Amino acid sequence: MSVTEAVSEQQLEQIGKIMKDKLGKDLKQFKKPFLNRRISARMRSVGAKDGSEYAQLLASNENEPASLFKSFSINVTEFYRDPFVWECLSSKIIPEIAKKHTPLKVWSAGCASGEEPYSLAILLSEALGNKAKFSVVATDISAEAITRAKKGQYTNMNIKNLTPNLVSKYLISTAKDSYTVSDSIKQLVTFEQGDIMSYPIDKLDLITCRNVLIYYDKPAQELVFKKFHKSLAANGCLAIGQDETMMSVEAAKLFSCVFARERIYKKVEVQL
Repeated sequence: MSVTEAVSEQQLEQIGKIMKDKLGKDLKQFKKPFLNRRISARMRSVGAKDGSEYAQLLASNENEPASLFKSFSINVTEFYRDPFVWECLSSKIIPEIAKKHTPLKVWSAGCASGEEPYSLAILLSEALGNKAKFSVVATDISAEAITRAKKGQYTNMNIKNLTPNLVSKYLISTAKDSYTVSDSIKQLVTFEQGDIMSYPIDKLDLITCRNVLIYYDKPAQELVFKKFHKSLAANGCLAIGQDETMMSVEAAKLFSCVFARERIYKKVEVQL
């Protein structure tokens, strides 16, 4: 049985109803292949033989709905992922938004294990120097991911895109192949558990939401882009992942593409 066949449409609908009743979470916002992979993984973890048996467990076990939703958090990332994007942010975007007002306010939406928001804090510190006045808010739906991110502990693989100078300046070697983010960077990032759709935040200068939207279906992406537009200050910028696009979504009219290769957009002032 393939992963995508592991849960039938009827079983998926049943699981979705239970999650809505138990947690108030709407699974319809996620793409079905993604849901099937995550549900199948949980089924293997708990030993459920099919979607119906898993649905029964989901309904009867008070901890399983939260465990399933937690599994939706994607924790594969690294510092300065796609270095050319970070170079563009550093040389083009940050100097421009820094002209408007300080302190700058940045949101890392779907921060996983913390590499992205810490990268932002390092990038802003380097770009703004001693004038650095900014805050980075980092959110993820997984409490476990947030706990890990707050610790700021990483390996050589996580930091492979950082130059030796940045590593020595902002990370502390704690053991062989083990590093901890310095307190000077940690204090610039606020981590909170939160869903992209409902997290209350506004007046942002920059939002990074990279490699998260690919797991949402088109209607959900529309809602997320509208949320980002509302949360950004005038002329605020949005950076999305290399496998993500605004093509074929109505919300594209809310942004202008300023750097196509890097997937960086600027808010357009429109009447909603």
